Amino acid sequence: MPKINLPASVFPARNKPYVNTSNSKQQPAASAGGATGGGKRSNNKRPKKNDDSESPMPTSISQCKKQLRDATRLLTRPTLASTKRQEVERRVKALGILQDQLTGAKVDKANASRYSGVKFIERKKVIRKLEKLEKAGRQQSSSGDEAKPEKTEALNELLISLNYTTYYPDQIKYISLFPADPTRTSDETRAKQQQIRESIRLAMESGSLPKDPRLVSLEDAKAIKKSNKLMLRTVSLAHGLKDGGSDEGEDDAEEGDNDDDEFFA
Repeated sequence: MPKINLPASVFPARNKPYVNTSNSKQQPAASAGGATGGGKRSNNKRPKKNDDSESPMPTSISQCKKQLRDATRLLTRPTLASTKRQEVERRVKALGILQDQLTGAKVDKANASRYSGVKFIERKKVIRKLEKLEKAGRQQSSSGDEAKPEKTEALNELLISLNYTTYYPDQIKYISLFPADPTRTSDETRAKQQQIRESIRLAMESGSLPKDPRLVSLEDAKAIKKSNKLMLRTVSLAHGLKDGGSDEGEDDAEEGDNDDDEFFA
């Protein structure tokens, strides 16, 4: 059989390295940081993260605790500049105040939700007593009799009680006006309740709280409570009522007097 000689281009040399001729003339594109071809890597650095003294103030307790922890840790650095140290110290103080405020707001919300049912029942009971006393006063006036001082005093006390159930400071546990078992109420709890009633009476005299809460709309009542929140909190803390109160109010929701059953209808 005759030998066939094929051209060398059909069988390239095995040891010759492969060269991609399609992209051999293209230059590498410039990197984002301005570096040109030649295989050089970008020299960009990550943006420096702001420290706690430059971060925005937190809006939650967990964020506040984290920033307070980080700022306190930053103060332990011996190489921290004096001006920077002053900034961080001011930040730590501000975060401590904010943490107390956020914690207080959380307690306020929890107590407002926990005792809303008891306050509603007692508010209805006070309104019934007021209407009964006012009806007796009108009958007495129609008969020509003069109003007795004790009835006027009782009317004022009921109006204070109505403001008590409406504007009670939420940062402390609610002390019931009508406990299911009055014998279980301690003298200390009664004294704390009287202190709160006295602060409400003074607020009514100064005009901070309404004389008759029945004449105030729901929206106005919310605005009044918001505007007097700081006052009520300050009075409560001044009397040492931060952890005061009792859980007796919870019992009233289930063991209250039978004459309040109609409010559930």
